[in-house]
Amino acid sequence: MAIRKIARMGHPVLQGVAKPVPDPTAPEVKALVRDMIETMIDANGAGLAAPQVYEPWRIVVFQAPPERAPEEIGEEEAFDHTA
Repeated sequence: MAIRKIARMGHPVLQGVAKPVPDPTAPEVKALVRDMIETMIDANGAGLAAPQVYEPWRIVVFQAPPERAPEEIGEEEAFDHTA
């Protein structure tokens, strides 16, 4: 696994159209996904697309914070979708 360089906003690589992944089970695709996850975590990011790490594929990884248990959420906050 490796941490990859992330393209900055405005970089030409981000303006292209990503290609479909021919074989999602291929070892090189699995390695890319592992690298992307490691890169996203290292950058303290919420998500990362393959073109951001200079790969032309339609691959996206993301992480969401763990959902809090209902008893941890106050009644006001439970209905406030801006919280």
